[in-house]
Amino acid sequence: MGSIKEVSAHTEHSSEMSTSHEEHKETDPVTVLSAAQAVESLDYIKPSPWTPSMFRLYAVLLCAYLGACTNGFDGSVMGGLNAMTSYLQYFHMESASASTGLVFAIYGIGTICALPFVGPVNDRLGRRAGMFTGATIVIIGAIVIAKSLTTGMFLGGRFILGFGVAFCNISAPVHVGEIAHPYWRGTLMGIYSSLAGIGSIMATWVVYAAQFLGPSGWRIPLWCQLISSGLLFAFVWTLPESPRWLVAQGRLEAARKVLIRYHGEGNPEHPLVKLEMAEMEAQISSTGSDKRWWDYSELWKTRAARRRLLCVLTMATFGQWSGSSLTSTYLPVMLQNAGITSQQKKLMLNGIFTVLTFLANLCGARLMDKVGRRPLLLGTLSFCVACFAIIIPTSKYATENPDNSAIANTSIAFIYLFGLSWYLAWAPLSPMYIVEVLDTNTRAKGKSLAQLFTAVASTVITYASSPAFAALKYYLYAIFIGWDIMELVVIYFFWPETRGRTLEELEEVFSAPNPVKKSLEPKTSQTVMNAIHAGKRDVEMTENTNAV
Repeated sequence: MGSIKEVSAHTEHSSEMSTSHEEHKETDPVTVLSAAQAVESLDYIKPSPWTPSMFRLYAVLLCAYLGACTNGFDGSVMGGLNAMTSYLQYFHMESASASTGLVFAIYGIGTICALPFVGPVNDRLGRRAGMFTGATIVIIGAIVIAKSLTTGMFLGGRFILGFGVAFCNISAPVHVGEIAHPYWRGTLMGIYSSLAGIGSIMATWVVYAAQFLGPSGWRIPLWCQLISSGLLFAFVWTLPESPRWLVAQGRLEAARKVLIRYHGEGNPEHPLVKLEMAEMEAQISSTGSDKRWWDYSELWKTRAARRRLLCVLTMATFGQWSGSSLTSTYLPVMLQNAGITSQQKKLMLNGIFTVLTFLANLCGARLMDKVGRRPLLLGTLSFCVACFAIIIPTSKYATENPDNSAIANTSIAFIYLFGLSWYLAWAPLSPMYIVEVLDTNTRAKGKSLAQLFTAVASTVITYASSPAFAALKYYLYAIFIGWDIMELVVIYFFWPETRGRTLEELEEVFSAPNPVKKSLEPKTSQTVMNAIHAGKRDVEMTENTNAV
């Protein structure tokens, strides 16, 4: 830990070179020293998750978590419907065909079309407005799809759903990441992803029950899409706004009140409140590109920004192409390839899978703050490669020997293990890591760009997987083995660790010559100095550029 004396000396030297700025950009020596002292104070005050302030925070996050439930339900309901004979017969489809691929893909196309609007809504109107907009559109889409009489109407409803979910997918995790307590950020954001599992569980078991409700039973799960989106619609305006968004609007006192209430136990002098306010005031610009809806240049104009963008776009793509889309969307088809032909058994196994993945997701949410982001990603991805290598021969043998239940059960076991491994790390980390590596002025637009890459990657893989399964069957998994090995190399050399730092302190990591190496070094008081002065410098450069 760097000493306070060293920080004080460095601060006094830096103050000689400082000039007058607007209130929210000034970083006087006292503020810097106070922030550095706060770091050392926090080293001796381990935050408790059971305080009144934290329980207030949990209540706030619970409402934002409804955005994850909405995404989880909408994203999983089609996987179950795709195994229902009544649904397939009504629209004259097959479970693995080009028409089925289009039904899945149109959801992603709707998401892509929404993305130019998501960033501006979040930056100009706030994170709550983004969640409200998404919930409203999802409600409209759910009504259209549940009342569908033709394939065209069904596709239109899926498009509207994808459009609305794009707002929820970006606004909700950004709000959670920006308001979460920094000590528990990994866990709290991981729980956000886990709550998508609740939506998935609801979807799969409602579909399972709907198969017994007659030829129109397939509509029941579609009506249930209104539940989480309706609750989000009703309660989103009861939430506090993101303190980082408030600072970006120049509303410092409002931001400080949010931090005092949810991070500082009601104490304006709490060390964490001082630390976060000092770092946010130094780093967040009130005239940044988030005020100009058309300007995405801050995402790549500096070396540090480009390193952030590399992490964002590769995470967005890897999360879809590592093989997870197969288990989330085409699990019934994978079970068919493993020798399971009964509709009831496929739906039951699909339902059990969602429960297990939810539990894995919860475990992963806690492990992120225990073992770190990088070890969890690298370990689980390596295990996924091993699972695919085993699934190929066992699925082949099970298909050729349908009477051999032991080999079929082995295939199913490793299909489940693959999914559980992925949900242990990638499901909780995918939205969280993207939010962490972006700074406040680019977070909404960067998350929108990540969602664009996610939607494109998801659309390609879901549309291509259906005919690929029909042509290649279990040999399709070999392609994912090669791709996942490439992902391991990229993660090891280019993705820094984000555990144990505030969002603002990650500026020091990405500004370093080797961000991965820097991220593995312990945090010190000097980290606060670097975060504040680097942030102040970047804000000045940005605002000087904007003035020109």
